[in-house]
Amino acid sequence: MKYFYIIILFALAASDYLKGQSEIDSLQLILVKNPANTLSTKLDKQLNTYYLSSRFLYNQELNKFSFNVTENYNSTFIKSADRSIRDEQFFSASGAYRITPFMKIGLSGNNTILSDNRKIEINQASISDALIYSDFSPEDVIHISPFFGYSNNRQIGESDYGYIYGGEGLLDNYFLSNFILTSRFRFRNEDISPRKNLNRYFNIIANSAFNQDVSNYITTGYSRNRKDFYYSADSVISKEYNIVNNIQSRDETNYLLQDGLTYNNFIDNFGLNLIGNLNWRNIDRDTRYHPLQVLSNSVFDTRIEELKLELESNLVYAGPALSGKLSINYSDRNERHIAKNYLNTNSNFFDERQDLEFQKNNNSERVSVSLSADWLISADDDFSLSIYQNKLRYDTPSIENFDDRDELLSIIRLRYIRTLTPFFNTFISAEGTQSHVVYIFSEKSSNNNINRIIKLSAGGDYHGKNVASINSFEVAANYTVYDFRDLVPNLRSFSFRQLTATDSSTIKMSARFQIKNYGYIKLSQQGELDWEAFAEKPTRYLEEIYAEPKIILAYNDISFGLGCRIFSLSTFNYKGKEKLKDSDYLSMGPLTDILWLIKKSIYLRIYGWYEFITVDNVKRQQANLRFEVNWNL
Repeated sequence: MKYFYIIILFALAASDYLKGQSEIDSLQLILVKNPANTLSTKLDKQLNTYYLSSRFLYNQELNKFSFNVTENYNSTFIKSADRSIRDEQFFSASGAYRITPFMKIGLSGNNTILSDNRKIEINQASISDALIYSDFSPEDVIHISPFFGYSNNRQIGESDYGYIYGGEGLLDNYFLSNFILTSRFRFRNEDISPRKNLNRYFNIIANSAFNQDVSNYITTGYSRNRKDFYYSADSVISKEYNIVNNIQSRDETNYLLQDGLTYNNFIDNFGLNLIGNLNWRNIDRDTRYHPLQVLSNSVFDTRIEELKLELESNLVYAGPALSGKLSINYSDRNERHIAKNYLNTNSNFFDERQDLEFQKNNNSERVSVSLSADWLISADDDFSLSIYQNKLRYDTPSIENFDDRDELLSIIRLRYIRTLTPFFNTFISAEGTQSHVVYIFSEKSSNNNINRIIKLSAGGDYHGKNVASINSFEVAANYTVYDFRDLVPNLRSFSFRQLTATDSSTIKMSARFQIKNYGYIKLSQQGELDWEAFAEKPTRYLEEIYAEPKIILAYNDISFGLGCRIFSLSTFNYKGKEKLKDSDYLSMGPLTDILWLIKKSIYLRIYGWYEFITVDNVKRQQANLRFEVNWNL
């Protein structure tokens, strides 16, 4: 009998596959595990931007009755000459009654609102729907849930009503012979005439373990997502069809085939992973109402076809003192852009659009090799190394597209950590990066350049009984050299160098009283570069200082922090070798930081500061606040 339910599940999924349509990130009606009950709110005000985010999630089971409520709200307000307000809200509530141990029936309601005061195409939209659904679960790992309901969809002044119907299914880690099967499907139709939204998703993962060291999994997937949108019709369309808004459809279809092999201990301490992935995607854009007479090439719809192949291999070594990983990846992506002629006749305008779309066609081939290793030299010494090499070849078939290029990227990192005492660790690291971009055609070859980045850093981490301090110092240099700077007068190679010193320290004066500080200093210099002579002409200098010292008093589950916040940014220009101040920004003011933490139940933080700002002798004042609360109900 259990095989019968599996056949039903796969048959419904196959029905989705054949009918084709949309994607879904996760199932909405079937919850294998109820999420934790939480209430969280975050208010952030900095400069002229106010941001509010709230989330409420609550679910409960009472005998045969269960229900859950979800509310997400985000609001952004930018106070400027033209005030910008954007609100997003999503509310969902559902309840279900278990009729038998294998079946329950429920009601679900959802409401989504988008509001934006800016004059954009979709600045006001809302979706409301109500569903009746059932969840049939003959076994714990099998769920089938059909649903039916009614929906109201409003967009830029247009309100559409219609039925929604479909089903969801889940097969969760089902053991069948030598395989572990996991599958999900979703089928959803929204017939909100004159629009129609479709949502389809289906995948199967079959995992087979030949023995404790060798396993193989195969994944197949299909998804399709179609959305119809209103947008303002132009004067020609409005007059010909007597409408205010036109309709455009975006229809995306994805197919996936993936196979992975894991082979552990094929040689002592060695493991091997092989993964192959084939993905092809189609994106169709269709307009409902076209002009009866073609007057430009912009009236034609388009289609994008993408085929991508990815191969990955990982060789892993895990020894008593040395561990490492060697990865080799290859990917090939082909993208075609196609114009669609709705008149089915030849015209000069359609030929122009075909040529424009053909210019976008491209093929990219990428190969990367990476090596990482960690060597535990002794109980107190650790050395790590990572090397990354990547090459990209980007080709376009059109003779009018000059974006063809090769890119080569090389990165190497070295890091040494030494434990001097049980309380103090010190480290030193070095990193080098080189990238070379070469455009094949002369039309863009002036952009050919080599970029080199070198970083050296050192620091320490001390954690004693009453004192904890983390300090780091980093010197970074960034050099960009153009290949044809001697031939093109306007090309200037440039350099950017920076010294950064960071400190994060805590001094514990007593069980309830401590002093904390976080701060950094950044000194930066920009300049024109002569790479052959390795000489530079400085053009700009920046001096950035930040400090946040505060005292903290703890009482039970609450800590009160009081301190000050200092931020300074000074910029200088050069006249010869002389530095001349260009701008000066200084912000100072008191801050407070209140934290209330009750085990894993409530987290509440109020962090705010008032700043007195001086910009080139112009003074102003401003308040900033960050409020955050998380409550695990």
